[in-house]
Amino acid sequence: MSSGGLKLITLCSYLTARSAEWRQGDYDASKMVKALKGDPINGYFDFKIGDKVIRFTEANVGDFVKRIPRALAKMIARQVDGPATLVPIPNAHVTDPAAADFRTLDLARSVAAASGGKLTVVPALVFKEPQQKSRKGGPRSADHFEQAYRQASGVRGPIVLLDDVCTSGGHLIGAYRKLHAPPTRDVVLACAFGRSTKEQVNTPVGIREETLDVSMDEF
Repeated sequence: MSSGGLKLITLCSYLTARSAEWRQGDYDASKMVKALKGDPINGYFDFKIGDKVIRFTEANVGDFVKRIPRALAKMIARQVDGPATLVPIPNAHVTDPAAADFRTLDLARSVAAASGGKLTVVPALVFKEPQQKSRKGGPRSADHFEQAYRQASGVRGPIVLLDDVCTSGGHLIGAYRKLHAPPTRDVVLACAFGRSTKEQVNTPVGIREETLDVSMDEF
């Protein structure tokens, strides 16, 4: 079977290479991703809201995180006409939809709540067994995740895959392959807050669109 690409939209491009001299925007983007993940931001970042620039520190960073679901919901609404189903990419330990600390499910529910009823959430994918986290040396291959996922519940399209961050894209591509079966399970979009990059982008904080190669070989 073969397929075309999957559009990925993200809001924050965070630099992972130290070969370039980091700009303030690179530091800000990195700290924003840390804030979403619940990691210490170690300092501050500035973010413009309306006509006002607000400085976020550990003391008030929760106020920034609360704004992320609304921003993601607006970004998805620009891409998808009509209602859609959000399917969160499971965190590494999640083998059951009722698992504790299913952070991407919590994020998906907050995005849906900010969508004005346009988006619903189905935790359709979990892992067959716990995975090693990718940022701690775990797998990144789409082939691996396609096999590692278990479909925990039925879901109908159009489907939007949601993750907190995207690094190699393996989680999203594997999920696409697992779920995409038109016309009833049509995966139409992938969305994440953060997108890792090894090269500096002109605007680290801003909407970025790209296409993930989800092609599959004939079997």
